[in-house]
Amino acid sequence: MADVRALLKAKRQEVRISHPYATYTTSGQLKCSICASIVKHASAWEGHLGSKAHRTNILRLREEEKRQQEARLAKEREEELAREREEEEQEEEPEPAVEEVKGKRKSPSSAEAGANHIDKKRKVEGVQPAPAKAASTSSFPADFFSDPNHAPVLLSEDDEDEDEDKPTAEPTKSKPHEPASVVDLEYERFQRELLASAPAADPSETFARATVYAEPVIVSTETAGLPPDAGGAAEVQEAPEPTEEELRRKKEQEERELIMDRLLEEERAQEDADTRVQALKNKLEGLRKRREAKKTKAKS
Repeated sequence: MADVRALLKAKRQEVRISHPYATYTTSGQLKCSICASIVKHASAWEGHLGSKAHRTNILRLREEEKRQQEARLAKEREEELAREREEEEQEEEPEPAVEEVKGKRKSPSSAEAGANHIDKKRKVEGVQPAPAKAASTSSFPADFFSDPNHAPVLLSEDDEDEDEDKPTAEPTKSKPHEPASVVDLEYERFQRELLASAPAADPSETFARATVYAEPVIVSTETAGLPPDAGGAAEVQEAPEPTEEELRRKKEQEERELIMDRLLEEERAQEDADTRVQALKNKLEGLRKRREAKKTKAKS
């Protein structure tokens, strides 16, 4: 009988369960990763999956995963809002003014000394000094503009340096007033006529975007003048009561679960009893062998 049980036990160990919640210990025992309980046989795995304790653990695990997912989504939403606020603050901050880097200019005394030295050198060599306008970097020819009055004023480098060195508070000399051309007069007359013929603003557009403020008014909840069933239309419909067939099926399901749990407990108790009996047999066998060894030693 013991050999048959050993063979059956070895046969059960050969069959391995492939399930997301099924794991095996180092000693080869089947274990449920959700309930952290040992399942003695592979044939009892289906019964364990249908047990109330396993289903309760599954529901608790799903609720925990849902809470973790909601917390992760809330954290991501907060980080996104914080990032958007930082971007808005950065956009609202004024950009720092970019200062132009200017090269060092020569002092007036050194510039005058250099100009005097160049004039003396030209006089010695017999070369007449060029006019100030010839030193301009402009590339326009002399007869480029048909009307000389519209030609830009060309300044030399020394004049530009002097203009930059002057403080901005000094008032600039006003140019002589030029007579207005016919085109300018026509343009001014056109602007005056356009402003004079502008249509009046529509009063509706003035109040289109106005904000209206009013005192709060209590709204009556009476349903006078409405059909009798209109007041209860918005009420939430109550869940229908279960029928006798549904109650009977639910009761049978609970009884079936209780029977499966009881069978599993009895099977575990039987296996524990078999293990204890086998241990006692091994102990008795050891005692008998020691007695026989003592007897043979006494005879010799």
